[in-house]
Amino acid sequence: MEEQVISLPPNQFKLFKKWFWIGVVIGFLHPIAGLIYGIALLFEKNHRQEGLVIIIWTIIAFLLCYYLIGPWVVKTGLLPKFQMVR
Repeated sequence: MEEQVISLPPNQFKLFKKWFWIGVVIGFLHPIAGLIYGIALLFEKNHRQEGLVIIIWTIIAFLLCYYLIGPWVVKTGLLPKFQMVR
């Protein structure tokens, strides 16, 4: 009796799951790139929800860094405080 070998297509869900998490990290490290990647996913019919999650995460991460982490780092003296000279 011959055995039949059925070749299955690569698991697209696992591949996209990896790219989703890469998008989340990109959104944290570089907000503009995260927004671009999230907007690109919004145009894909199957990945609109993931694109929206990446966009929202990018905005929240940016606001967190800008209003909480940035002033704290300046206050600790790790970054200089810039002032306008008039």
